[in-house]
Amino acid sequence: MGNSQSSLPIYYNADPSNDAPSHSLSGFLDLASSAMGASVVRASDERFGAAENLIKAGAPLKSDAWVTRRHNPTADWAVIRLGSTGTISGFDIDTRGLDGDQAAAVSIQGCLTTEDAKVDDDGDMPVAWEELLPKVEVSGNSRHQLALWTPTSAIYSHVRITLHPDGGVARLRVYGTVVAEATEGECDLACATTGARVIAASNDRLGSKDNLILPGRSTDPSTQGWKTRRTHSTDHSDWAIVRLAEPGFLTRIAIDTRPYDGDQPVAASVQACYSELANPERDSECFWYQIAPRTELNANKLHELDVTLNDVPFSHIKLVVHPDGAIARLRAYGQRVQEIEVEAAREEAEAKAEAVLAAEIGFGDSTPASSTDAEDAGAAAEPQAEVVTAGAVEFVVKPRKSEDLASAHRVKKSKRTEKPQLMSPGRPKKVKPKRSSEDSNEILAADQFSSRAGELIQSLTSPVPQRKRARTRSRAEDDTDEGSVHAAEGKSKRTSRKSKSRNKADA
Repeated sequence: MGNSQSSLPIYYNADPSNDAPSHSLSGFLDLASSAMGASVVRASDERFGAAENLIKAGAPLKSDAWVTRRHNPTADWAVIRLGSTGTISGFDIDTRGLDGDQAAAVSIQGCLTTEDAKVDDDGDMPVAWEELLPKVEVSGNSRHQLALWTPTSAIYSHVRITLHPDGGVARLRVYGTVVAEATEGECDLACATTGARVIAASNDRLGSKDNLILPGRSTDPSTQGWKTRRTHSTDHSDWAIVRLAEPGFLTRIAIDTRPYDGDQPVAASVQACYSELANPERDSECFWYQIAPRTELNANKLHELDVTLNDVPFSHIKLVVHPDGAIARLRAYGQRVQEIEVEAAREEAEAKAEAVLAAEIGFGDSTPASSTDAEDAGAAAEPQAEVVTAGAVEFVVKPRKSEDLASAHRVKKSKRTEKPQLMSPGRPKKVKPKRSSEDSNEILAADQFSSRAGELIQSLTSPVPQRKRARTRSRAEDDTDEGSVHAAEGKSKRTSRKSKSRNKADA
């Protein structure tokens, strides 16, 4: 929900003087800026000024505002789709250039819905609007920078500004924090639409530091790029620190000087670090690594630098320009650490599932508990040979030893369960692409039966050596043990009878 259920004051004036260099809303992005990709979905009336003026990035000029017709019996409204979904921390209702033509009061509502959601004639959407800012009075030719005491916990994709009863507003800023959906694979971790922020800069006198991470390119001078003042020195350097959307392993850096021709720096270098703090300059244990050496910059060109050799995850990058100048955009492409950990956990789960399935089909009792237990218990007995029938021929298949199965299982499991650790000395292996269900079944079937049928297949395909013809066994040798005993007893009886007959003849 928004802030409508609180009994405490909902907002306060962040800049009563209208000229403070920084205030409580200075650290947030304008989610309703056209530079962020915001757009006006629909407005009730645009008789004297288009509602698109509300989301322009630059400061308002004379007759550069959204202005409706007079004498509205109800209220006028305009629905804006934010450039990125996120939480909201405050608003800037700007009426500069409007002195007497401004609205009497303004209120703001918000909702979370799909990008293609339709707005009806009453300004309603398929979901209910939540009140973010109650009805407040506004004055002409001034800025009303109203910060919420408690930023919203809910995420919003659209806002609706309502004029009571009619009139005009030059600009509407919706300050908040981007909450974007994570994308798979390589992405720009230094883009505002993914959640990156410019934390600090040495100087941005002629161009805002926040322009570095805006999406796309811009011809508007107010959003064209980051531009520092001239120093007329060769040993000077300016810098800007960007907090990445999420810690990740960087693969390449892009420095864009388009459309600057003559305003670009002589050279630039890139450093990176990992810190849990928003500003790493306040982290005494933080160390900056140079991931891209000093590189000469050309005018009106996109410079891409390969940084795939970096083997640790980073949370911040620092762009250093020598000695000064203008940079349009800075990109830092890489893969999120969280995504790699999820892939590693999935691989581990698949390995466990394969081990369970292997145990169910007969391999489970062949794996010992541990090497230490095997040493204490002594050498394991040789497993019994197994007879496998292929057609009319019988083959003897000798299974693997238990030690071999256990060793193979441990090696396979250790390879699958490797996970990247933050600031580790070595970079983990890249995640293998996800296998399809058919490939997984084929590989699993091969793993299950390779150990049992390997020797059988080898004996079927390899030539059989010729053997010498065996000597024909005699009938006495083919008899069973019992038959042999009877034959011996009969022979002894016949021998006895012959000996008796000889004795009679002699007598």
